[in-house]
Amino acid sequence: MSERLMGKSCVVTGAGAGIGRSVALAFAAEGARVVVNDLDGSAADAVVEEVSALGAEAVASYEAIGTVAAAEAVINTGFEAFEGVDVVVNNAGILRDRMLHNMSEDDFDRVIQVHLKGTWACGRAAVQRWRPLAKQEAERGEAPRHRKIINVTSASGLIGAVGQSNYAAAKMGIVGLTKTWAKELGRLAINVNAIAPAALTAMTEPLVQDPEAAKQRYARFALGRYGSPEEIAPGFVYLASKESDYVTGQVLCIDGGLVI
Repeated sequence: MSERLMGKSCVVTGAGAGIGRSVALAFAAEGARVVVNDLDGSAADAVVEEVSALGAEAVASYEAIGTVAAAEAVINTGFEAFEGVDVVVNNAGILRDRMLHNMSEDDFDRVIQVHLKGTWACGRAAVQRWRPLAKQEAERGEAPRHRKIINVTSASGLIGAVGQSNYAAAKMGIVGLTKTWAKELGRLAINVNAIAPAALTAMTEPLVQDPEAAKQRYARFALGRYGSPEEIAPGFVYLASKESDYVTGQVLCIDGGLVI
């Protein structure tokens, strides 16, 4: 086991599968304790077992991200289980793709709630716990203890995507949150960054099941393919680690050259 995240406690939402799962496992492999959040309880429990097999500590959280109460419960789980939280990864998400003319109000609202409001609520819950801690550390004359928020945006938010008015709006909104929070929270040594990944997961696999559709989609990538969740996770490790203490307000595209 490496020690890049040794002693850190991390919350990862939407960690039952895909990128979230890979991030939770990568954090654990680097020595972190992990709160594995997922609405699918059996999936969350399975990832907790995988983390434990790596010799790290983990607890499950089953809240449905998208409300203030759920966000507070997720963050509180970390404080109760590990006596603190150092890193929050806002990864939970859903898709409700429709063209503009037939997208329902519920299609729009649900995606905005999970992605955008969920990110806002989890960030808010974490910062409400971190602010008094940062002030106490400053009063004691201690060196700043960097805490990290890592949001997940998307190429859809950065350059748009047909059939994803809701998703693109939410993901670009997350960029706005990221840059605003970086300016608000830097004085408290809270780093806020975002990652725009492109990985083959349960959310993206339907887009490439048809060979012709897959050919057209892969042509958009400089590297000609989606990445794997395991190829995305190291970026999260970097942004969670001490190595990124001087990085904030940035959007890191790990997307095989989709957004250039």
